[in-house]
Amino acid sequence: MSPRNTSRAFTLIELLVVIAIIAILAAILFPVFAQAKEAAKKTSCLSNDKQMATALFLYAGDNDDTLSQTSWESDAAHPYQVHWTFLLQPYIKNWDMFRCPSDSTPIKPKVACVNGDADLGKMPMTCDWMATKGYSYIPNYNALPAHDWLPHSLTDFASPADTILVTEKRDTKDAGDAHKGLSGFLPSQPCPNWTLVQATMGTPGAGQYSYTLPELVKPLAATAGKTEFKKYDVLRVKWDRHTGGANYSYADGHAKYQKLEQTLNPSKYQYGEKWYPNSAPWNSSPCN
Repeated sequence: MSPRNTSRAFTLIELLVVIAIIAILAAILFPVFAQAKEAAKKTSCLSNDKQMATALFLYAGDNDDTLSQTSWESDAAHPYQVHWTFLLQPYIKNWDMFRCPSDSTPIKPKVACVNGDADLGKMPMTCDWMATKGYSYIPNYNALPAHDWLPHSLTDFASPADTILVTEKRDTKDAGDAHKGLSGFLPSQPCPNWTLVQATMGTPGAGQYSYTLPELVKPLAATAGKTEFKKYDVLRVKWDRHTGGANYSYADGHAKYQKLEQTLNPSKYQYGEKWYPNSAPWNSSPCN
């Protein structure tokens, strides 16, 4: 006699139990996977910061120990610019390094090149010479000044290990004038002979400038408009991109992950101990 076939189908209750178990496991594991993915992006972004710091050192070594400006810009009738990302390209040779994997809206050139990278470095200038695929990082004006301030030497920094070179920019839709750099001071670009006073929640007096406090800018991150971005350009930093912090590279060549409060700590201020750059001869209104 052949053995009796004892197999049977799953009951509805059994199927529902299995589905429930799978759903519970998914709910537990998916956030873990997301965290692991973000941790990998954070590490990749930190590596980018480190390599940009190395490239800036190489650039300075080829230019009498002098760093670049954030950009060189022409007049209003010819609104093109030579950007720091273009100046570092001979040392990096990789445009993708200027993009953080966690940044879904990298800054694109205002005046795009018709033929992309093929137009960069060619005269007459007809487009922005910068990372054509976009970039996710923003320099410290106190290290890489704006086009209307003169560049300066690596030897200017009193504490290079605590002076930020480059960090992560806020998303395009929030970043204000995102092609620029940023300053940790209030006002953002004081005159070099002004007096640095204790950090304040108000506006410093005439001939004075102060540090920017985290409690001053943190509440503005979600609601800031053009006026706030212009006044407090630390808002241009995406200081909470990676689990409440961001990556920063420093004037001694290292890079690390920091929280906003660490970078704006008045007792160990990371945007410079004073305002270093000097006004360029062509700048008719150097202080703001």
